[in-house]
Amino acid sequence: MKSQSFSLTAAVGLSLGLGSVGHGAVTVGSSTLIGQLDYSDTFTIGAGGTTAARQGYGAQTYPLPAGVEAIENFYTNASVSWPVDAWSIATDGAVNPGATGYPGGSSAGSADGFTQRGGGGDWSIPYGLRSVFVVQTDFVQMSDRVDITIGSTPGNIFGGGNISIFFRQTGHPIGEIGVFNGSLETIVPGLSSGISAANTWQNYALRVDVPNQSIEVFVNETSRGTINLATIGGGAYAGILNNAFVGVGGAGNDRLWSDNFQVGAPIPEPSAAILLGLAGLVGLRRKR
Repeated sequence: MKSQSFSLTAAVGLSLGLGSVGHGAVTVGSSTLIGQLDYSDTFTIGAGGTTAARQGYGAQTYPLPAGVEAIENFYTNASVSWPVDAWSIATDGAVNPGATGYPGGSSAGSADGFTQRGGGGDWSIPYGLRSVFVVQTDFVQMSDRVDITIGSTPGNIFGGGNISIFFRQTGHPIGEIGVFNGSLETIVPGLSSGISAANTWQNYALRVDVPNQSIEVFVNETSRGTINLATIGGGAYAGILNNAFVGVGGAGNDRLWSDNFQVGAPIPEPSAAILLGLAGLVGLRRKR
């Protein structure tokens, strides 16, 4: 079994991870993958909104009135905005169910607001802060795909300098996890999504390492494996990865619903944390 695992890694640039027990939605600030947030948005409207524009916003108003497009939390970073025509903000109580039907609340803040888009599409914010980071979102799984895109061109999976990871449900005829460079998709052999059914709230995340050209894929905070962009697809994805924009989207249904967007520094790997702890103990002993 070990020899087969190593040969698979060499062939497609993939390493498989076990991860933690997963769940279908993750509120901003409760991620087990992000240690320090750079940007986040819960899309909360009404009394709980963090700005006057969000507090006064009427559910499902499109395009977004001035100010509603500004990202909710930018911490110590420059404020950034979503496109005003990417989506409206709905709530569990005020939602256009679409032909497939809204699946109901996520139990992670959808009662107060989430994005709603008619038809497929993608949206993003400027980023450019870290070379190693995690981008994470709740999304209702589409019959085709949910995608997270990192790269040079905002709001467009076909844009130059972009890498997108496609998430599809278990047993999908196209494949479950794919990597896309704007013109070519490669289904990653041996990497499963663990998504049992479409039209359900799931949580999606990528741990992006630009210098090492690698992306670790998570569903419901469980690692599905790491893709080596330098080798997969015969090098078709090498040298593209960058941190200029981060965004999400999808296709396959007549409605797209997402919530709890967050991006920031990864929580250190357990091995790294242990090494840091040991280094601290050594330092204390030396001081004595």
